[in-house]
Amino acid sequence: MSDESIFLRALRKENLPIPPIWYMRQAGRYMPEYRAVRKNFKNFLDMCKNPEVCCELALQPIKAFKLDAAILFSDILTIPDAFGLGVKFVENEGPVFQNPIEKVDDIKNLMPFDPENLTYVYEAVTNIKNALPSNIPLIGFCGSPWTLAAYSIEGRSSKDFKKTINFIKENIDESHLFLSKLTDACFLYLRKQVQAGADVIQIFDSWANILDTEDLKNFSFDYIKLLINALKNDSVTSNIPIILFARDPKCSPGALIETSADCLSLYWSMNDFDIQFARNKTALQGNLNPKILLESRDVIKTETHKLLEKFEDFPGYVFNLGHGLTPDICPEKVKYLTELVREY
Repeated sequence: MSDESIFLRALRKENLPIPPIWYMRQAGRYMPEYRAVRKNFKNFLDMCKNPEVCCELALQPIKAFKLDAAILFSDILTIPDAFGLGVKFVENEGPVFQNPIEKVDDIKNLMPFDPENLTYVYEAVTNIKNALPSNIPLIGFCGSPWTLAAYSIEGRSSKDFKKTINFIKENIDESHLFLSKLTDACFLYLRKQVQAGADVIQIFDSWANILDTEDLKNFSFDYIKLLINALKNDSVTSNIPIILFARDPKCSPGALIETSADCLSLYWSMNDFDIQFARNKTALQGNLNPKILLESRDVIKTETHKLLEKFEDFPGYVFNLGHGLTPDICPEKVKYLTELVREY
């Protein structure tokens, strides 16, 4: 990877005159060229299992907006699928598990995770990496062990994950066993992505928000720490920057920094996050509310400038949204936002 990458420089906590830009869910349904490809696949996961198509989709926003980083096109639920939990994506419902974790024996009898079952992901990583300009890094990713466990136990997406919360309270030891298995799987999976060409790793703790402070530490952050520690102590992944996105976590900035992630991706509502406390300890990414892109150009400009002023002298800042791009956002607004940041 060329040292010309301003994204990698930001992750090394350099203070740059213009922050690097990429967007969570930058390849997706808001782009007409994405929808043209998506209509050819009945099941979303089938599309994710086609390395050539994943390469095409990952490159679409790079070509459209000249962003500073690409991200692997895939899904966080590839690991539960590889565990034999049978993930399907149902229109207007999202992911549905055919074989969710219903009882403790389902955890004890879980088939061993074989990273070779996800070869299609590593092929997509290599394809994308080979197609990118030398100064554009590629981000690989996984869901956090907790987020993967929440989906696997609930069997689908949910607003409150009551079934999952009840399960972990009633089966504490077995829940920790499951989280340990998922942590080991995430490590092997991310290691393979790096071997295939990923320059950066992002961990998505998408359901951090459903846990209270104590449970967040015990069921999520402790396992993220184990995962990051394993990656940083492995010869293949030790020099790969790691970004952590935790959705609206009930914790202090210190608890996030203690995970040892190289960069924290802030959720859009985390406006009270203590930036000065994080200075020189971690890079920061985020955190414009994507809903602002549904507003007028004047509103977009005002809110973007507020954010840029806030991070103006922060060493290691990456401009991003505080959540993924949504299907109702116009691509021209994304282009406008990108130009605003670069011209600021």
